[in-house]
Amino acid sequence: MVAIGVLKSCYFLTDAYFVGKLGDDALIALGGVAFAWWMVLLSGELAGTGIHSLVARHIGAGKSDRIGPTTTQGLWVALAVAVALLGFIPIREGYFDLLGFAAGSIEQGLGSEYLLACLLGASTFAVHAAFTGTFRGLGDTRTALLITAITLVVNAVLDPLLIWGFGPIPGLGIAGAAWATSAANSLGALLGWFFLRRGGVAVTIEAPETEKMKEIAIIGAPVSARGIAFSMVYVLLGRFITSFDTHQMAALGVGHRLESFPYMLCVGFEVGAATMVGQYVGAGDREGADRAARVAAWMCVLATVPMSIALFVFAEPLFAFFANRPETVAAGVIYLRIQTVAFAGMALEAIYEGGFTGTGNTIPAFWIGAIGTFARLPLAYVLAWPLGFGIEGIWWAIASTTIVKGIVMWAWFKRIELPRLGPEAP
Repeated sequence: MVAIGVLKSCYFLTDAYFVGKLGDDALIALGGVAFAWWMVLLSGELAGTGIHSLVARHIGAGKSDRIGPTTTQGLWVALAVAVALLGFIPIREGYFDLLGFAAGSIEQGLGSEYLLACLLGASTFAVHAAFTGTFRGLGDTRTALLITAITLVVNAVLDPLLIWGFGPIPGLGIAGAAWATSAANSLGALLGWFFLRRGGVAVTIEAPETEKMKEIAIIGAPVSARGIAFSMVYVLLGRFITSFDTHQMAALGVGHRLESFPYMLCVGFEVGAATMVGQYVGAGDREGADRAARVAAWMCVLATVPMSIALFVFAEPLFAFFANRPETVAAGVIYLRIQTVAFAGMALEAIYEGGFTGTGNTIPAFWIGAIGTFARLPLAYVLAWPLGFGIEGIWWAIASTTIVKGIVMWAWFKRIELPRLGPEAP
């Protein structure tokens, strides 16, 4: 799962590299639309999270016959989410107004093109995530890694072809990067279905069952909602950030993509924790569930240390690879170096969110994440202006709340009563 996370980070960086070749205006647009892109992605993960939790518990309880039907109902949930996202197409311009982009600006126009393509292709994210959730629940992360590697190569090949065009086919510009990602995810979904079927898990066409869909949605919705709240806070922070300089938004956009390496590493351990906690819960082993989360947390925190050092030391050449203007590079270096101090907190937050997912009780993780993330708004304002730290105050508000959320997530997980299911449970 860590390897999958690294490959997903390369997904983001590949898009940033090719879009950056279109110029800094396109890179600023990509930085601004990144939060909306995360909202689409996290909405698509709703079904995958619910499937992951239920499949892991079915495995722990020895009920492998429920895996196929659970995946099928999860696919219905994924498609319902994708259809709902289409409703945001007519109002997508309002997103850029919230960010503080000037109406009619080049950056707003480019960002709107990219976001339109993301929303139209949302079904590919959602269906691919649903199949990936099944593999995670099974603990079959090698197959998920193979699929991710194939889709990464496809995305990298399609990016320049769709951005600039090939032969008589005209290029799509910045939107081409989004369509390349959608095409790669379509292939990933098809491969997911094929490998599950080959492994004996039959995912067939069945009528939607309201109760099963509801169960999947109840588990996945708080996790997705927390991520969407996280992204919305960044949209609102965008007004603070763009008030300093538009280059700060480009710095944040590229910085997020570089941060995706340690973040996806944490997601890898998070998936491992969720799977093992879920399987122990399904088997009725409370101590095993606690131990799985604790060991994953230690491993993940230690794994972020070398990444923190590397990103701090090499921040300048990394930003120079993506951005052309010195002011964008300088702004990005400051942002990234401040965020490296919070990677251990990010690790704790991710692992124990995975622990909550494994138990099927994702509500505590939602509240901790939502409250901690929204706290960034007043804290960023106070640090940036009344206390006079400027843009660095906003960056420190992000880093400090990440650390606090991680500590609170760990403390809360230790206090909850885990469900006692066991193989005999219905």
